Amino acid sequence: MNTGLEGKTVLVVESVNNFGRPTAVAFAKEGANLVLASAQSSEALEETARQVTDQGVRVIVGACATGNNSQLSELAQQGVSEFGHVDVLVNNTMLPVAPQSFSDLSFNSWKQKIETELQGSFFICQGILPLLVQNNWGRVINYSGLAAFQGSDAGSSASEFGIIGLTRGIAREYGKHNITANCICPGGTQSPGDTDAPSFPPSDRDPLPRWGKPEEIAYLAVSIAGEDAGYITGQCLVANGGKYLL
Repeated sequence: MNTGLEGKTVLVVESVNNFGRPTAVAFAKEGANLVLASAQSSEALEETARQVTDQGVRVIVGACATGNNSQLSELAQQGVSEFGHVDVLVNNTMLPVAPQSFSDLSFNSWKQKIETELQGSFFICQGILPLLVQNNWGRVINYSGLAAFQGSDAGSSASEFGIIGLTRGIAREYGKHNITANCICPGGTQSPGDTDAPSFPPSDRDPLPRWGKPEEIAYLAVSIAGEDAGYITGQCLVANGGKYLL
């Protein structure tokens, strides 16, 4: 498959944990240059950068706290200065939390989830979209989660469904600029180093009775960012091996 991503510039927010690093590497394999942002440790960010440069592409890295518009804008402008353009935004801003009953959910926990994921996604998308409009071409890919559909707990469900709504609003408004916006909602996927089982452990009753691989989710991100995926927008792509069917 020729994705047409060679020479494109991809900004991956939170390019260190869960799907961030595999996604960055997957785009690098397609020949895209990377701008890597993270609020995680600089060592982890440099490791992602090393794996990206091993694919023969160029990379810029920078610390970027969730909701800090100035840091993100500065990093994005570095990408424009270095590569000439920013074409794809992959927003991996997720805050993993243990499921809680609504009666036990504190306002602080609710607020932290909403501020990190939903509000953070708002700032990220609003900050980067003008750069895509300049090119009259772009892809916005937001990671969300299955809680939006399962209703597993109120905080996660509200935040993750909010990201889907945000993405669809962007899709409708920015399609005229040849920009697509889609969500990916993984489930039952175990990242390297995880000590906890995913929400959906493998079962003989599952269509695919195994955990998913982060690289499989990254492949989906690359696929919908490609040139030939330009008619796919406003969609929520659920990747969970059939453990939950919409």
